[in-house]
Amino acid sequence: QGLISSPPPLALLEGMNLFGKRKPATSSAAPGGGASTKDAIGRLREAEEQLTKREEHLMRKADHELAEAKRYTQEKNKRAALTALKRKKLFDMQLEKVTASKMTLEQQRMALEQINISKVTFDAIDAGKRELERLNKEMGVEKVEETMDDLQEQIELQNETADALARPMNAFGIGEDEDELARELEELEQETLDEHILKIDATADQQQQISAPAAPVSQVEKLPAMPSAPTTKVQETDEERELRELEESMAM
Repeated sequence: QGLISSPPPLALLEGMNLFGKRKPATSSAAPGGGASTKDAIGRLREAEEQLTKREEHLMRKADHELAEAKRYTQEKNKRAALTALKRKKLFDMQLEKVTASKMTLEQQRMALEQINISKVTFDAIDAGKRELERLNKEMGVEKVEETMDDLQEQIELQNETADALARPMNAFGIGEDEDELARELEELEQETLDEHILKIDATADQQQQISAPAAPVSQVEKLPAMPSAPTTKVQETDEERELRELEESMAM
């Protein structure tokens, strides 16, 4: 075991780009010469992933050196144990730097994501504001008021037309004098009532005439005594019942 472990492969260092400047990516550049916000966020996320891999690698190396130091301590090899602890210390120092760099990248990425969301929100609000201005300019308060007045006028005209169509027609002049019609109706009802009463009276007189004439007294004496008539009341006819009901109603 040497004092310093073998350096990581050159390909890993180039992939992490920890010691040199990053080469500009021509494919992700925006038309203005600068990278777009989404591209910048993507590159920050890629750098975070590389630092995470580096962080896991250093943690594994530090844990390995700690295990070696414990093993040398059990073997009573104090010098080798101290060397392992020194290597662990170097890995811990690198791990702290990588963790700090990773935190910086995360903060910058979150800031860019937040400003990107704010920009999208602002663009939406600005577009809505411009559209609202265009619509208000197209309509205008005076134009809206004029349209509403015209609409109200048309509604009133439609109501007048409907009322005119619903009005009853009197082409022959019938129904102009309601009082005169009411008097004529009352006279007609009275005539109908009088005719009905006269008809009932005529029917009653006819029934009385149809009844048998009285027999002579001499013959009545010779006739045997007839049984007394039943005390039950003779059932009245329909005409008599109608006459009685009419008289009662008139009396009331």
